[in-house]
Amino acid sequence: MKMLGNFLRVAVRILVRDRLYTLLNVAGLAIGIAAASMLGLYVWHETHYDGFFSKAGQIYRVDKTEFVPGRMPITYDSTAKPLGPALKQDFPEIEAMVRVHSEAVVVSRDGNAFRERMQVVDSDFFRLFDLPFIAGAPGTALAAPGTVVLPESLARKYFNGVDILGRTLTLTNGISLTVSGVIRDLPTNTHLRREAMLTNIGTRLGENFDGWFTRMDTTWNTNFIRTYILVKPGTDPAALTARFPAFLAARDPNYLSTGTNKPAKALVLTGLTHIHTDPTGVSANLLGVLHGLVAVAAVVLGIAIVNFVNLSTARSSLRVREVAVRKALGAPRGMLIGQFIVESVLLTLVAAVLGYVLLEMLMPTFVSALGIRFDRGYLYSPWLLVAELVGVLAVGGLAGLYPALVLSRPTASVLLKGGTVSSGGSAVRTLLVVAQFSAAILLAISTIVIFQQTRYVSSQQLGFNAEGVLLVRELHQPEARAHIESFRQALLRIPGVAQAGASFHAPSDGSDSTDNYHVPGTVDDGTIVFRSEFIGQDYLQAMGVRLLAGRLFDRAATADALRDPAAAAPSEGINSVRPTDPLGRTVVLSWRAAQRLGFHTAEEAVGRQVIYDVDYPLTIIGVVDDLQFNSARTELQPTAFLLDERGLDVMAVRLTPAAGAATLAAIDQLWKDTFPTIPENREFLDDHIRDAYTGEMRQGTLLAGFTGLAILIACLGLFGLAAFTAQRRTKEIGLRKVLGAGVTDIVRLLVWQFSKPVMVANLIAWPLAWLGLSRWLQGYAYRIALNPLVFAVAGLAALVIAWVTVAGHAARVAAAKPVDALRYE
Repeated sequence: MKMLGNFLRVAVRILVRDRLYTLLNVAGLAIGIAAASMLGLYVWHETHYDGFFSKAGQIYRVDKTEFVPGRMPITYDSTAKPLGPALKQDFPEIEAMVRVHSEAVVVSRDGNAFRERMQVVDSDFFRLFDLPFIAGAPGTALAAPGTVVLPESLARKYFNGVDILGRTLTLTNGISLTVSGVIRDLPTNTHLRREAMLTNIGTRLGENFDGWFTRMDTTWNTNFIRTYILVKPGTDPAALTARFPAFLAARDPNYLSTGTNKPAKALVLTGLTHIHTDPTGVSANLLGVLHGLVAVAAVVLGIAIVNFVNLSTARSSLRVREVAVRKALGAPRGMLIGQFIVESVLLTLVAAVLGYVLLEMLMPTFVSALGIRFDRGYLYSPWLLVAELVGVLAVGGLAGLYPALVLSRPTASVLLKGGTVSSGGSAVRTLLVVAQFSAAILLAISTIVIFQQTRYVSSQQLGFNAEGVLLVRELHQPEARAHIESFRQALLRIPGVAQAGASFHAPSDGSDSTDNYHVPGTVDDGTIVFRSEFIGQDYLQAMGVRLLAGRLFDRAATADALRDPAAAAPSEGINSVRPTDPLGRTVVLSWRAAQRLGFHTAEEAVGRQVIYDVDYPLTIIGVVDDLQFNSARTELQPTAFLLDERGLDVMAVRLTPAAGAATLAAIDQLWKDTFPTIPENREFLDDHIRDAYTGEMRQGTLLAGFTGLAILIACLGLFGLAAFTAQRRTKEIGLRKVLGAGVTDIVRLLVWQFSKPVMVANLIAWPLAWLGLSRWLQGYAYRIALNPLVFAVAGLAALVIAWVTVAGHAARVAAAKPVDALRYE
């Protein structure tokens, strides 16, 4: 213990004496630890979703994959309503089943209306998801319709407390629900909605919802409700899944495709703890992002560690005389090794503490920049402290052991006579510098390409004019449906409003409704599938689509009049009109749809007929430019625009260039006057489309930030090595100046020494970046071509940064008087 105390005192003195070395080493490693910890904590958080449920290992979500002719298979995380009960009935391995449907409701309180989410669930919900209760009992809270369970935050919002069992929650449509339980707010790492109310699946929520929800009891060809199962211990999910095809064949009347007579769907089980990062499901992109973040964290921390080891080994080589004197005075080799290791571990410990302080300070900013939710309790988790302690011992031991072994090997006489202690140290340091800059250049190239791709996809030709379009939502609410047209007419009377039209969905909403189409006289083999967009009369005009041939829908045109849903078939040869058939008799096609039907020009398609679904005829009145409804990750889809005003939800309002705050205020007031019980929900279309690329923008921002940190850490190391090199070559520089070398010659000499590793780093980083980014870009249907100029610019920037970092030391040493250099030591 006394020896350890002596080691610590000596270590502190040496570190205080070499302030620049200490500052560079501590700062670089602390920044690296803080950055890697931030990314590591986020990845840990994202990969440990839903593990806190006691039966998480036995819970699976039933996903459905649909096989549509002419398209890639599509996997949905939702299924049909009758699926759950049928599974529970046919498979004894299933212990319990829960369906979850999220519905928007409007809650009334003190004359104000608040939009909330209501989770309509089966009574066994808390049997699977055992959330902690503050009030009420899990076994009975959802046993009866007409009851509601509130999370703690909503209980306090509406009742100012949690002791509220038996109280009444009132919706704006007059429905009253009795509070039967209050639960703790869900943690952030769960895929369940955190701030949603829960009610029994038989609860009435409104006339329109109740009628539709009841009709879904026997409808198999839908995807709208999530189905979870709790299997008995020991159940093999693979064996269970293998029996699903026979189950679907017996239960689902739509199991086989009408065109191909092949299975049209399949069921897949996704483990509860894998839902958030399922690589084959709807969260596949997230898993790729997490893998990327792990790589970035490893690169930044690796650069910091390399920097620390490099500076430690370089600085220790200047302590030859100190080691010689200690050995001459009888110090054993083990004591010398211990001294170096203690100094290194102490320095690492200081950097770790500083890194933890930086982590605590910067984590809120990091979380806010990514727009994510994060439980700060993870900052104080034992595993993080253990990981940092293990890292301190490993990095400190590594950085101290190498110079200790090398310096303690020669005898005191050899060291005092100026004997060499080199053991490849210079070559190792050069390799480490190459590794540092290779990683930094790779990150820099990746950042530039991600920003280029994000800008490219967000400025893609959309087929419509998104600028100046305001989206007003919530028209599907029962209170709004009867007043959509009067609301549209009132909008047109507001100064600054040029056009308005409604639709089921807006671009980038994530809708993906498809149907079969074919030309009369041809065989419908199910291979011609179009995206079906159900819209109102004036929607295409409001969106500013580009008309290629024919005309758009027109209220004055007799052909565009909507049929009565209860009327007979609109033409001969049709057995009946199904509820799913559109109300319009005409259709507008995108150019790709017209081509898919065999028309060579847009004009050729106008006036021809096309059959929707099985036998519903539509007349083509116009062909428009292809529209991008999703992101650039997917190819443009052939699209058919159909008139149907039964499910309109979004009003697209085209504003004039002169429209300003007064126009928006007038629209807001009109909404309040027309729909006083429905909270307004509006946004601009260009912002909505931009949100579709939020993930890429955040990835780019994140990568840019950590690339900057990586370069900063590398430069700190390079700065320290430059100081070490200048000090080490002081006599050489003095001799060169005496022999006639100028300041420029000396600066060029030292700068060139550090330019070679950076050039080699470019040769390593360029092919790695090219391969990695080429693979990343494959995830986009529309993508940029990799530009060699980007690679050259990143490499040149790294070289310039290295020059600037080294030049200061080189100039200062070169400007010194030769006599001072020759008297050195």
